[in-house]
Amino acid sequence: LFAGLTVAISVTGLAFFGLDFVTKLGIGSALGVLTTVLIANSLLIAVLRLLGHKVDRLKVPFLAPLDDSEAAREKSIIGRWGKFVASNARIVFPVVLLLIVAIAATSALVRLGAADQGTQPTAQTSRRAYDLLADGFGAGFNAPIPIVVDVNGDAEAPQRIFDRLQGLDGVASVREPQLNDEKTVAIVFVTPDSAPQDKETDELVDRLRGDVVPEATADGDSVAYVSGLTAAFKDIGDRIVERLPLFLLYIIGVTFIVLAMAFRSIVVSATAAITTIISAFVGFGVLTLVVQEGHLLGLTGLDRTGPIETFVPPITFAILFGLSMDYEVFLVSRMREEWDKGASNEDAVVLGLTKTGRIVTAAGLIMFAAFMGLIAGSIVGLQQFGFGLAAAILIDVTIVRALLVPSAMKLFGKWNWWMPDGLARVVRVEPSPLGEHRGRPVPQASSD
Repeated sequence: LFAGLTVAISVTGLAFFGLDFVTKLGIGSALGVLTTVLIANSLLIAVLRLLGHKVDRLKVPFLAPLDDSEAAREKSIIGRWGKFVASNARIVFPVVLLLIVAIAATSALVRLGAADQGTQPTAQTSRRAYDLLADGFGAGFNAPIPIVVDVNGDAEAPQRIFDRLQGLDGVASVREPQLNDEKTVAIVFVTPDSAPQDKETDELVDRLRGDVVPEATADGDSVAYVSGLTAAFKDIGDRIVERLPLFLLYIIGVTFIVLAMAFRSIVVSATAAITTIISAFVGFGVLTLVVQEGHLLGLTGLDRTGPIETFVPPITFAILFGLSMDYEVFLVSRMREEWDKGASNEDAVVLGLTKTGRIVTAAGLIMFAAFMGLIAGSIVGLQQFGFGLAAAILIDVTIVRALLVPSAMKLFGKWNWWMPDGLARVVRVEPSPLGEHRGRPVPQASSD
């Protein structure tokens, strides 16, 4: 319930980007999550009640019975893994943190844009025509940049813009101004000497808006606008980058408050919010390195590099946040149960990971396979979307949830479970004082 509420409230933060399609995505996602929570807490319970023990009747053939006893869990690979992480937390935590922060930092290189015919498979006729035009007329011929001029009584403005563009760096050619019959609106087409998805084309758009157009229209009342798909997608990308800090603050705040109510802990709530955001940036980092920078590009099914589609980051973040939060709540809730039963912090961490690690890993691998299936298509945006989510989920369940979170919680010790009286009153939960906590003996598990 708390995981669902956290995700539902958080994805509404997509409205901070100020883009209609992203806002609608957030609202739709929130409604979908709330519907799922309602069904899981009503219809699913009723179905399980009706089935009773019959739910286990149809078992998967050819699989040996699973020994789910506590002793068997501790001898399993995940059980031994949990003990290893807890015993070596002082080494595991800084090494893993440094690794994922280094990968996440590459997301700073991301450049948002949009796919065009030049990113389609070479077997498609639209891609062949695109390549022919680029080879015959120059890389920028496929996406000229229109400058629309509202003359507003300044009849010479279109010509001044045309003259100002002559010999400008990054410009391959400029067409003569075209005016409507009333001579009130003109358009000047600028052909860049770089491809539509190149960084140089974005820089040309900035120069046109920041220098060329203002200087050419400064002496009159005309108003000029740099338009076209290249400029439009650049504007969307700039808006997403500009509003991202607000979105992240909203996500962290909501996650902290809701999970503080669920786990009665400051540290666990903050850890959940931060690690989930780190996982998202790791996914963007991997996507940037592969799709934009070209490292191991063949993994995505693409044959050329390019910017990341503008819609990919917000949609990816919304989905990844929901999945990662589910994994985190599932993992930490079991740790909290063991702590409340009397286990020491280390035993609670080890047992929580041991009892939930198999399910979390299996769920993550299922989603990894599903997202990788999107790479088999021919739509660039979906290929980027699938690869980014697959990489982020794989790293999240194998590194973040299996290494970073358990090692961090081992190092935090009993501070994991602290909820001061003042904050407890604010979020209306029972306080969890930082007092002595006696650990109960757990077979083959060390104790704080």
